[in-house]
Amino acid sequence: MKIICVYLFLFLSNNIILSWENMESAQKKQISNWLFSSSRDILDGKSVQKTDIIFPQIKSGLFVTLILKNKVRGCYGSFYHDSNDSKFLIEKYLRGALRSDPRYKPLSSEGIDNVRIVLTFASEPEIVDDIYSIDTEEFGIMAESGTTVLILVPAELKMRDQVANLIKKIKAERIYKFKSYTIAFTQEQ
Repeated sequence: MKIICVYLFLFLSNNIILSWENMESAQKKQISNWLFSSSRDILDGKSVQKTDIIFPQIKSGLFVTLILKNKVRGCYGSFYHDSNDSKFLIEKYLRGALRSDPRYKPLSSEGIDNVRIVLTFASEPEIVDDIYSIDTEEFGIMAESGTTVLILVPAELKMRDQVANLIKKIKAERIYKFKSYTIAFTQEQ
């Protein structure tokens, strides 16, 4: 029994899957390299290369935001996922941010090195009465009007007045906030 426990301890200590919040710099660099390599593959119409990187588990909403020259160039994600595979979800939402956000023109593979790729981990949305009560450094905003849903993660939020005007424009019937944790990846990491 002792031998099994020792082997189990050694296996677990060598294969610890850290949380996103406590990620070591070496693991963050590996994920950063994979994100940028995958972005170039997606933009060039190639298959994303396989990796043996161990991604921490995603236990909440996930959104991938692309920022170029301090301007959002794509954001894609969901509060609910169709898989528990972290790599699959990040690749899916990265592909969406690069190609499927209708608000922005897709990026080219030449400019990808200057992009910041932001992963936002989001809690369950909770309804609020006043948009000005939301701390946009810590929370994202979701607004609903009929079948229209507007989701803005902290990386997209600049000024509350702009957000308030956007929410008025869609005639939001309900406004939510969601707690966010973000990690920004750059090519230099």
